[in-house]
Amino acid sequence: MTTAAKTICGLLDSAFPGRVTVPSDTQYQSQKCLPWCQNCWLPAACFVRPQNSKDVAEIIKTVKRADIKFAIRSGGHNFNPGFSSVDSGVLIDLRDLNTLEIDSDGILQAGAGNTWGDVYTFLEKKGLSAIGGRQSDVGISGYLLGGGMPAFPNLHGLGVDSVKNFEVVLADSTIINANARENTDLYRALKGGGSNFGVVTRFDIQTYPAIYLQYNVLMYHPSGFEEALHATVEAQESMETDPKLGMFAGVNPTFIAIGIYYADSEAEQPKAIENFINLKSLMQALVPTTKGTIKSLVEAIGILGPSTRRLTATTTTKVSYNFYIQVHNLWLDSVRRHTKISNLWYNIQPTSTTAVQLGEDQGGNSLGLQKVPQTWWSLVAEWSEESDDTTVAHELEELTENVSRLAKEQGLYLDFKFMNDAEFSQNVLSSYGMENMKRLQEASAKYDPDQLFQKLQNSGFLLRNPQAPSRYTD
Repeated sequence: MTTAAKTICGLLDSAFPGRVTVPSDTQYQSQKCLPWCQNCWLPAACFVRPQNSKDVAEIIKTVKRADIKFAIRSGGHNFNPGFSSVDSGVLIDLRDLNTLEIDSDGILQAGAGNTWGDVYTFLEKKGLSAIGGRQSDVGISGYLLGGGMPAFPNLHGLGVDSVKNFEVVLADSTIINANARENTDLYRALKGGGSNFGVVTRFDIQTYPAIYLQYNVLMYHPSGFEEALHATVEAQESMETDPKLGMFAGVNPTFIAIGIYYADSEAEQPKAIENFINLKSLMQALVPTTKGTIKSLVEAIGILGPSTRRLTATTTTKVSYNFYIQVHNLWLDSVRRHTKISNLWYNIQPTSTTAVQLGEDQGGNSLGLQKVPQTWWSLVAEWSEESDDTTVAHELEELTENVSRLAKEQGLYLDFKFMNDAEFSQNVLSSYGMENMKRLQEASAKYDPDQLFQKLQNSGFLLRNPQAPSRYTD
């Protein structure tokens, strides 16, 4: 640890006694190892846990004065090392910003340290739902600032489209609100623009009457990939006319998992669900047809794997069965060739024209999505040895580039890259298009004129470089 880092941690400890953790503390290791991915277990000089927005403002002031790098962590679910973790800098851990309140207009005021499990539990008791994450332990902050893929994107849009207000601590430590009436340029920028503009300390989220649904989680033999992918494409086509339908497909070397759900528990089982139930390669119904809520659905599908080293990458394409088969074959080739990766799989995340239109109807966002049926691919690598970090990152990048190249050759490629699933080397912000990129740059210059969040923030999908620098270098 540098002398400057030791000094700043001492100052923070004096200002926030009992809420700063340094390497000599017994709880330091558990703080460092909180993120889901082991490659993000970086040794911060100290961890500091603010309890409200004023605390965050004071911490930012202190960090700025000391000119030391920092990172911001909410749920710790980001795959990329250095994005919500930091080596020898200050880690601002937002977990104690966990207030949850409903105002008279049915708007949920949620502190930035909450997880979606916290939110769903709170809302279910009140007969309400929110458009949020598909895993309980995912923090609301990174999820919403990156766009947020929900279980039912066609009902009310993406997660960020339901945010009505952001409470933000700016680089000069002032605390402001950004919404459709005040600081409107910042409001739009934050809807997909990540951590470039300030520290969001509270999200005011539109709620909806409780969604009661039916769902299945089904497991297939990997040899049945053709029929599973065919049924997936049929389900995506159905989504274009039926917004109540939602699904994901996860393809692993040893099994294929399909989550298929419908936002109406009393309706007759849709044909899209029947199609999956009747596939010959079905091995097991992990969750047979079940009636429940968003909370119970997330508890059923959001099962985390064990702690290990992980990275994910993304690309976006139009929907095509023949293309899906070719992607599957590319993936199989990668599984055979890349022996350093202990587990390599891909996920199909459907988004319909309706989801994109709903975002526009609710004031727009920064993502630059085209109004066409599309798939947000998530390609995931897991491995165990730190010495393989660079090799695995390059292998994952190679697979992602091959999928994108194939899509371009067939006229199926879409520029958008989903921040929540992107790998550190991907050009996320520039994938939003020139107009949106210009808006993000203008908001950054206006609300952070000294560029604190570009110069001192450790890493991320930052405007200082739309292609985030690789931590894994040869």
